[in-house]
Amino acid sequence: MNNSQTLALNGKPLKKVKKKNRMRTAFIIALLAYPVLHFLIFWVYINSNTIYLTFTRYIWSEGKFMLYAIDPLINYKMWINQIRTNVTTQHILYTSLGYFGVTCFVSLPLSLICSYFLFKKLPAGNVFRVIFYLPSILPVAVLAMAFRFAFGADGFVNPILEALGITPPNWWGSSTLTPFMVYFYCVWAGLGFNIVLYSGAMSRVPEELIEYNRPEGIGMTRELFTIITPLIWPTLSTTFIVGMSSVLTVYQQPYFLMMSTSGAYNTGTIYLYIFANYSNTLQVPQVASFGLLCSVVFVPFILFARWLLGKFFNEVDY
Repeated sequence: MNNSQTLALNGKPLKKVKKKNRMRTAFIIALLAYPVLHFLIFWVYINSNTIYLTFTRYIWSEGKFMLYAIDPLINYKMWINQIRTNVTTQHILYTSLGYFGVTCFVSLPLSLICSYFLFKKLPAGNVFRVIFYLPSILPVAVLAMAFRFAFGADGFVNPILEALGITPPNWWGSSTLTPFMVYFYCVWAGLGFNIVLYSGAMSRVPEELIEYNRPEGIGMTRELFTIITPLIWPTLSTTFIVGMSSVLTVYQQPYFLMMSTSGAYNTGTIYLYIFANYSNTLQVPQVASFGLLCSVVFVPFILFARWLLGKFFNEVDY
C-alpha cells in the first residue's frame, strides 16, 4: 500500500472516525457522570450511612459514632417500646397517617371535581384556574402566616363568627381542633397544584371521544367517572402515590403554622420530629432508626398501592 494513501471507513478517513468516536464517548461519559454521582452520593452513601447510624451510639471519648456491639438493635427496641407505650409518639404516628387520608381521599377528589368543571369550560374558567393555583406558587412560610393570621385573634374569621352569634373556638390551642386546622390548610394550599395537573391531563382527552358519547345521553357524573377518569388514570394514580408518601415527608405545614418544632397540640409528624432533633448529636442514631423504622413499615403499603392502582385501568395512548 502506498504510504500516501489514507485508511478509510465508509468513505471517511479512519483518523477522523476515531476522533469522532472518542468525542462521542467523552460526551456520553460527561452526560452520565452527574446522575451516576448523584445516585452514588445522595442515595447509596446517604442511605447506607443512615442504616449504619441506626446501630451506633455516639462515644464521647472517641468523638464519633461507633457500632454499639453490646446491643446493636437497642435503638429499634427503644422505638418499638415508645410506639407501644408513649402517648406523644403515638400521636405523632396518628397525625402523620392522617395526611394520607386528607391528601388521597379529600384533596384528590376535590381537585378532580374542580378540574372537571374547568375542563367543561365554565365561564371565567381561566380566572378560577389562576385563583386555585395561586397558593401553590407563594412561599410556604408566607402562605402559612396568612392562613394562621386569618384564624387568629386579629383575623377576619372570628369577627364574622361573632357577628353570627357563634363563639370562635381556640383554633391554634386545642389538641382536638388544631390538627384539623393543619389538615384544612394542606387541602386549601395543595388544591391548585393538583388542579393544574388534572386540567392538563384532561385537556389531552380527544374532543371526538366526548362528542361521540353525547348522543348516548351520558351525564356529567357518568362522563367524569367512566370516560375522563380512566383516560387520566396514570396522573391520578401518580398523585395518589405521592399523597401516600406525605405520611413520611410532611413537616413544613405544621412547622410554619405552629411556629415551632415541638409538634404542640398533636400537630407533630414523623418528619417534623426528625427535623427537630437531627441537630442534636446524641439524638442522631435514635432519629435515624425512627425514620428507617417508619419507612420499612410504610413503604410496602405504598408499593402495594402502586401495584393495585395499576390493576384498575389499562394505560391508554391517545
